[in-house]
Amino acid sequence: MLFLLTMMFACDKINKPTFSVGDCFVTSVNNKDVAIRIDELRDNNIKGKIYYADSLFATPHPFIFTISNNGEGGSLETPIVSRPVKIKWNAQGNQLVCKCRSRELPREIVLEQCAPRDTTLYHRQLCDPIYAVKDTLNVEYARADGYWTSYPDEDKSFAEIYAGRLMQLKKKTEQSLRMDIYEPVDDYDALHPVVLMIHGGAFYNGDKQDSTYVKWCRHYASMGYVAVSLNYRMGFPPFRGAIDRAGYRATQDANAALRFLVHNAHKYRINPDLIFTWGTSAGAVTALNVAFMNDSNRPESVVKEGKINKLAPECPETFHVRAVANMWGAVHDTAILANNHTAIISFHSDRDGIVPYGYGIPFKDELISTMTKEIRRKIARFLLEVDNAIDNVSDLLHNSISNYSMEPNSTNRSFGDPLWELVFTPMYGSSCIHAYQKNHGVRSKLIPVPGTKHSLHVDEHRNIVPYFYTIQDTVASFFYSVIIPSPVDLHQESTGSQWFSINRVDVDEVHWQVDGGMLLETSDGSARVVFFRDAPHHVLRVSGRYKNGVEFLEELDDRSF
Repeated sequence: MLFLLTMMFACDKINKPTFSVGDCFVTSVNNKDVAIRIDELRDNNIKGKIYYADSLFATPHPFIFTISNNGEGGSLETPIVSRPVKIKWNAQGNQLVCKCRSRELPREIVLEQCAPRDTTLYHRQLCDPIYAVKDTLNVEYARADGYWTSYPDEDKSFAEIYAGRLMQLKKKTEQSLRMDIYEPVDDYDALHPVVLMIHGGAFYNGDKQDSTYVKWCRHYASMGYVAVSLNYRMGFPPFRGAIDRAGYRATQDANAALRFLVHNAHKYRINPDLIFTWGTSAGAVTALNVAFMNDSNRPESVVKEGKINKLAPECPETFHVRAVANMWGAVHDTAILANNHTAIISFHSDRDGIVPYGYGIPFKDELISTMTKEIRRKIARFLLEVDNAIDNVSDLLHNSISNYSMEPNSTNRSFGDPLWELVFTPMYGSSCIHAYQKNHGVRSKLIPVPGTKHSLHVDEHRNIVPYFYTIQDTVASFFYSVIIPSPVDLHQESTGSQWFSINRVDVDEVHWQVDGGMLLETSDGSARVVFFRDAPHHVLRVSGRYKNGVEFLEELDDRSF
């Protein structure tokens, strides 16, 4: 009952203006903690609740304190004591020393006014979509010779798409390489992780404004990333090694794009230590290559294209990719994975007919089933018209042309066997990549999907499907775990305990808040709490920043206690 005395609050001078609704105080009576909350101020009356604070949930006891005319004390009425108690107080710093005239309360009670509520509240940065998004489109990051950098997707088979621009493959011209940059809009100067998103399309078609990539970029920017959608050089004639060179040119372009972003890190508020790559299909091949390939282990077929960092010499910076989101991609040689300890998360159909899940030749089955006689004739005519010197067309390939232009046999193998193996080289898909990473102790997560579907995020007409969001959220969690290896993990120390703790390994700044209760003690890593049983809801929050500047917010509510 002594806690009722706690009603009297401490200040230099005690009078009504020194109190505010919602103010809380603590004291100790008979070795028990007591909490007091003010609910109403009217005339000379203070009304509120007194709580025994030695358990997680405290039962309320109402009180009325009538301040005397001279403001030096007053009279306390509460069901806890049998009759009103006369109290005098004396302010001593941040304490209020109360002298009681009662047999039911100690003669002296010291009340501690609780510190003002900490109003600092950070966000679940990189987890929740909390920011508005600013986009800057068509930023040029380099220039280079190529066939084209944009070929918007069409609802056609790849064989039809390939034949559509075949005659443009006779000559390269200088291309402007451009990117779209999506930034979170906030009111402070913190640096953000960057994720480079690379569209698919077999190094032949696609565009940075593909609706799926715009949607992913906007979502990731809203969580706090700088998200970048990339256009790169595409196109390859049906010659030996030509698609290898197309893929390598894409790697050169992505390498230049990342060096450009690091070079302009201050302008775009990028943290150059937190770089991620993301790609689907050919974009995933590029995302993997830019993270792992170096000049010493390039395929022999691409060496004449120059070094990987050939483009954008005005951006001499280097970079390290922290993690790759590999959506149904592959590599030519898993040995390149030894170059970096970069984490990989992969999604892939286990019977993908375009990019092999294991080891195999890309597109083989798909092209055999979709090549029409007209498309075959177009490719054969193109091959016979092109100068033999271009891309080192071999006699073997020309010897295949006569068969290639003939009527196919019943199994359509005339295209697949003598010719297509000359264009595509075998690759190691996601299962091989995952096995290599795990065998070498590097972090990897593989999500295999049963079936033959290639693009798991869209249907056969390129419309977004629900799995699009599964990929989006799963990758976000994976990237976050790479950025924050030891998250805070707010937890109650034991059932019924008033103590709650967080893991402080990577934490730099901490703020605690309670709804429906009060904080009795706090440190950076723990807090002791009492919840008022009569409050409509009970929530404990902890927010702050990790050592790398990323914000966090965790909370527990009634369902957790």
